Amino acid sequence: MQMIDTTNFAFDDLIDALMDLKHDLGKYIRIPFSMIPATASAGEVEAALETALRRTRSGPSGVRSAKEIWDAFAGEVGDALEGKKEYGALELAVARALSHEAALCGSAPMPDRETLEADMIDVGKCIQELVEEVARDE
Repeated sequence: MQMIDTTNFAFDDLIDALMDLKHDLGKYIRIPFSMIPATASAGEVEAALETALRRTRSGPSGVRSAKEIWDAFAGEVGDALEGKKEYGALELAVARALSHEAALCGSAPMPDRETLEADMIDVGKCIQELVEEVARDE
């Protein structure tokens, strides 16, 4: 993502940044869970979580984690989304999803698959709701 001057943040630039986030984070953080069977073993669920959080998006520029994608977005938009109700909800959803890193490190118990999958899906939903709020406010 390119850095954008947030002192004069254009609507189109903000929507572009949000759509990139929706694709790079919202989509790819949930895909690993959709790729495992409903009867997945604990090991398969853990592997899906590791992919979702640590190898979220891969492309020509390499592999990026969910945290790297989120941090880049937050740095890009600066304070352009301050005051948006759905931005606060998105920040909480991302924090909840990223908090599952503790289970991968062994410092917290591994949540059940349903909880993990719901938290990853929630990130994408919150991004979409933020896109809609920004579009309404334009």
